[in-house]
Amino acid sequence: MIADIEITRSAPEQSLTSLGYLKTVTWDDVVNKPDPCVNGFQYKFSPSITWGDEFNYRGTPDPKKWNMSSGNGYYGWGNHELQYFTGRSKNLKVEDGKLKIIALNESYNGFNYTSGKIVSNKNQRYGRYIIKAKMPLGTGLWPAIFGFGERHKDYDLKTWPNCGEFDIVEVKGQNDREVNYNVHSAKSYGASNMVTLPTPVTLNQFNEYRMDWTPEYIKWYFNGVLMRTFSNNGRGYNGWPFNDYFDLNICLSVGGDFVGKNINKVALPAVMEIEYVRYYGLINMDKKRQYVQNPIQPHLSPVSAQIVKSGSQTFTVTNVPANTTVHWYTLGNDLGGFGLSGSKITITPAMLQAGGYKSGSSFEFFVDFIDANGVSSKATRGTLTIQ
Repeated sequence: MIADIEITRSAPEQSLTSLGYLKTVTWDDVVNKPDPCVNGFQYKFSPSITWGDEFNYRGTPDPKKWNMSSGNGYYGWGNHELQYFTGRSKNLKVEDGKLKIIALNESYNGFNYTSGKIVSNKNQRYGRYIIKAKMPLGTGLWPAIFGFGERHKDYDLKTWPNCGEFDIVEVKGQNDREVNYNVHSAKSYGASNMVTLPTPVTLNQFNEYRMDWTPEYIKWYFNGVLMRTFSNNGRGYNGWPFNDYFDLNICLSVGGDFVGKNINKVALPAVMEIEYVRYYGLINMDKKRQYVQNPIQPHLSPVSAQIVKSGSQTFTVTNVPANTTVHWYTLGNDLGGFGLSGSKITITPAMLQAGGYKSGSSFEFFVDFIDANGVSSKATRGTLTIQ
């Protein structure tokens, strides 16, 4: 159940809570406790830029820093979005010192809209992002800047929300007074957590979006003012997957579950502009919370197998480290609910039938190690083909 709380004001920083602008919506795995940066360990970020892009060039986004996404993804990138992402200069380009992502009303590859999306080719773990952006407005437009945990990068949407997602900012084009600051995990996903901005502000001008990310908390700022804090409550990976490495995504979507399918075509073409992306690494660590990903990846035997529809198949992990839990999952769902746990599992005909798998189809699953701190190892992919 979603509950309303009052987030503690954190001096000496100014918080919009005290000014009456903050809509305090939270999740069941958030605890309301004093800001860790004030009461306790003092986290510090690099005084100079560690990674980023000033977009002081022309042409396509720097391939040493960015990859371009294309297509409509897995169920509209998991959100039933209506656009087709392309790498064409009419949808994605750098000019005038800015990254420009352009949404168009045009027929392309079976879709009615096109736009663009870039993804960092370097993952980060903790740190401070400062991004200056101008957001387009119009019903059905969905500009977003967000990150996925590295499990998602390896295995697409099949591991969301378990892989973790942080939203530096998401905007509903039909609303010029609210932004979405959110996180998603196995215990917290799908909810929109909108924050109301000061009346004089408009999103269709350049504003600075900042996110501070440490082992203890994620904090969001708008033009330097603290807006929201999400704290690590110590419930493990399912509630806090943010000790893994995360990429950075920047895109302008058209339609989808977040904004609806009613598109204001008069607002197209629409342009999302990014003046700079600046990342400052975390340079000190609370050693009590410095979780390092287990470098040991599961050895699965067999990695793939074939059976007849009425057959069963056993899979075994042969190199389980001490003090870890073997974690099996598929399509983002933990398989423990089906009694599949431990170092050895058996997939039965009844399970395949319940999952709707038929002859000629394949069952894809993943296995990783979860340590005592709730941090996962790299996952190993397995497949079972039904003849």
